[in-house]
Amino acid sequence: MSLQTRMLGEQGREKAGGFLPTDEKADLEGMSELPDLTTLLQKQFILGEFVAWMHGSMKWHKEDATGAKGEDTLEDLENRSSEFQTWHPTVKTCSFRRSIAFWGPAMRCEGCLLFLWIDLIRTYAIGTPELLYELTKVPHLFGGTFFLGGIYLAWFQLINTDSEKLNDNNVHYLWASIHAVTGLGIEKASYVGSLMYLLGAVLYTIAQVADFWELAPLWQNRLIDWPLIFGGFFFFTGGLCELKINKVFETAPTRLVWWVAVLNCYGGLTFWLSACPSIFPGESATIFAVTGTITYLVAALLSLLMWRGEQFGGALIPALNRVAQVAVKMAPNANGKFVLEVKDDDSSRVDDVLHPRLSWRGLMFLIVYVCIGAFTVIACCTFLSHGQDYKDDPETFRQELNIFMTGIVNIIIVHM
Repeated sequence: MSLQTRMLGEQGREKAGGFLPTDEKADLEGMSELPDLTTLLQKQFILGEFVAWMHGSMKWHKEDATGAKGEDTLEDLENRSSEFQTWHPTVKTCSFRRSIAFWGPAMRCEGCLLFLWIDLIRTYAIGTPELLYELTKVPHLFGGTFFLGGIYLAWFQLINTDSEKLNDNNVHYLWASIHAVTGLGIEKASYVGSLMYLLGAVLYTIAQVADFWELAPLWQNRLIDWPLIFGGFFFFTGGLCELKINKVFETAPTRLVWWVAVLNCYGGLTFWLSACPSIFPGESATIFAVTGTITYLVAALLSLLMWRGEQFGGALIPALNRVAQVAVKMAPNANGKFVLEVKDDDSSRVDDVLHPRLSWRGLMFLIVYVCIGAFTVIACCTFLSHGQDYKDDPETFRQELNIFMTGIVNIIIVHM
């Protein structure tokens, strides 16, 4: 008799007080004819796990199980299903939120990689003065533009949380009133935090553009120094809003969004204080800012992991993260649009309906593509230092132009 048959027989006798009905007794006699897999389980080194599972199953049937702490209740599942119908009523809205949730952190990753490259070049002074200029000023602007784009997408996601307007192609691009957003159940801190991030990124871009010219001290302060200080302060304020939204001080660090909020807040603090020469002068400011850039990079990578887990709200819109585990199916409605209907079982999730679930290998390839995009931008920037070769050395100019055009094509392909 196999190990499983013996344990099931003990379970049946305990349940029936030692007396089994005729049909159950016949079932056990039929199971006794099954092959004994004990030896095979021993060879696979999983016999202990099987025995532990069988004992747990016996305790469950004897109503001796305690259940998991924090497991889903019927009320939780019903609330989550209702929220899903609100945020993802159609395939169009779900695809929209999914795309925005990916490209936001992806662009921030590229921006952070370019920022780190600039700090590396400035620290070790690699190349000629002309090449050094092209490898710092131009990538700095590109990095700021990517970072601004990633932050704008988070703002774009927030101001278009109204699914009905989104389905009717009534899309907001720059602004939505705070009352319209909070009326959908979004916290005010989400609105304020997204706006602070956007204002900070805009101020940083202004400083990066002004940095292309040698300015008088007065305009240096107005167009570069002060925008960096206020921009960093806005980043820090946005990070504080994320801490409040995700209840960082009230919960344990067991969620990805918890770490994203903390890292973003620290990154904003470093960007702010490193721009204050009275606090961090000289090279200490650069070192402190590098730590913030690294934390922003890690936070963006963790946001990509959240995206893989179907949490499309990031650290600013937790309402979109709570609907990640709802089972759905795709079906056409009366108007011919494809809608996502909540199912009674958990056989599929929203991402499985729209696209196959992204594997860890696929996610690593996406991260590699992000790095390729950033490094290709740097390669294109080297061409700008050969502009004078158009007259002095036409052959070298044609070679560099070929590399530049190839890099532009690669940038477009990577971002498609």
